[in-house]
Amino acid sequence: MMKIPSDSLVRIAYDYYKPTDNTRRKAIAALYMGCINYDLGNIEEAMQYYLAAKTEVDKTDDYKTGYLIMSSLTNLYLFRDFADYALDACIKAYDYAVKDSNSRYQMTSLGLLARCYCISNEFPKAIETYQKTAAKAVELGFENNEYYYSIQKEIALVYTNSWKFEKSLEILKALPKMYQPSLLIGTNYLMLNQYDSAYFYLNKDLNTDNVYTKKSIYKALYQLGDTPEYRKYLKTYCDSLLFYTDSVMSLDKGKEIIAYKEKYDHQKLITEQQRLKLEKADAQRMMFIITICLIVVIAVVAYLYQKRLVRKETTIRKQSEQLQDYMLQLHEYETRLMQNNRYMDELQEQISRQEVNAEDIDSYREQIDSLQSENSRLSKNINTLQQHIAEYTSKLDKARRDTEKFRSISEENLNLKQRERMLAEYVVEQMCESTYGNFVSRMQSICPTLTKQELHLCILIKLRFSNTQMSEIFGVSVSSVSQKKFRLKKHLSESLEGGLPEEMTLDRWVGEF
Repeated sequence: MMKIPSDSLVRIAYDYYKPTDNTRRKAIAALYMGCINYDLGNIEEAMQYYLAAKTEVDKTDDYKTGYLIMSSLTNLYLFRDFADYALDACIKAYDYAVKDSNSRYQMTSLGLLARCYCISNEFPKAIETYQKTAAKAVELGFENNEYYYSIQKEIALVYTNSWKFEKSLEILKALPKMYQPSLLIGTNYLMLNQYDSAYFYLNKDLNTDNVYTKKSIYKALYQLGDTPEYRKYLKTYCDSLLFYTDSVMSLDKGKEIIAYKEKYDHQKLITEQQRLKLEKADAQRMMFIITICLIVVIAVVAYLYQKRLVRKETTIRKQSEQLQDYMLQLHEYETRLMQNNRYMDELQEQISRQEVNAEDIDSYREQIDSLQSENSRLSKNINTLQQHIAEYTSKLDKARRDTEKFRSISEENLNLKQRERMLAEYVVEQMCESTYGNFVSRMQSICPTLTKQELHLCILIKLRFSNTQMSEIFGVSVSSVSQKKFRLKKHLSESLEGGLPEEMTLDRWVGEF
């Protein structure tokens, strides 16, 4: 409750948690740093801390802290007329309030959202949102509370700015007397040409010390002085209006310079963050491409070794078949040699026993000579075959050893390829998680039935890979990639509430998710 002179105490906690992995504590410490610097008037520093807190809280499920951070940013943007930034921050604050199921936070963020619409001159949206805020206040039992009455006054102001003066008066007159804003009531009466009532309520509010309020009152009274019955006060109103206009201009001049500087610094900070984010994404994208190239190189090496392994196995098979043929021929030659030797022994025995006639002896001897000649030829063939068999056996042993070596290398390459692929998938998922605010987790939460390949397709789309690049990664044709995208869009449409609009492309939806 005491005024804090500096951020030194909270900085101890901020510096303590900043290098840690405790994202929730880092977000809370940055939020406190932002609040204290905002109270001290260090607007630029406050904005930097709020944005740092936003970056950390996006990585958590702490919706309460998320709401406090985004509502603080909304207030900072609102009072410096950064309408677009305020609207984005306020919508995010309301989302956090809904996720936290906190009705009070929802009420407050709806009130801020309505003010954002007022700054943007979207009066119908502002009125609708203020009415939702008032309904939330009644739901929480705040119908006789000052906050509820302030909402009603702001609704009335929107009706006044929309030229619906009677509706504005109706709302203001329904408020308790102590909460009725005399300036706004007097302005409405003035625009309705009810000059006496306007004069009464405008003069009633002149006892304020607020320079801006007095300027607005004298501006209205100056308009009133243009009527015949109040023309006698015209000079007084004119002099007072000039005086307070000069005072306001002097105050606004300094604020305007500060506001422009803050807007420039804020845009510079946003641009720098976007640049760093893009550089980080490009660096991670390059790392992913290098990993993919490494996988391709390993795949090519594995393919070459596999091809050599197949060639070696084919050679072994052919050499084995040839060796088998040689063995069969050898067996055949040896059998014939043995038969010839037996036959020659029988002929020799018959000749020695003189069991044949003299005229048949020459014929027997000719047969013996012929068998000896054939045996000589068979012996040469047997020697040649034995040499071939020895040679092929040696080659076959060497080929088998080489085959075992290639098989071992091939298996190692295949395992390495699998590990590299798993590493690439992990790197890509982590890249998307860190760069795009838990992209993978959010995709799995809205569509738990996504397959691993569909999730990888979503990641590649998010990383802005073309269909051609994806076809090379998946090892399919470009048309197959298009079919995969079509099936993925159908799957998402069936899983999401309301589905995907027909005119919404899958690439655009994933890019904006």
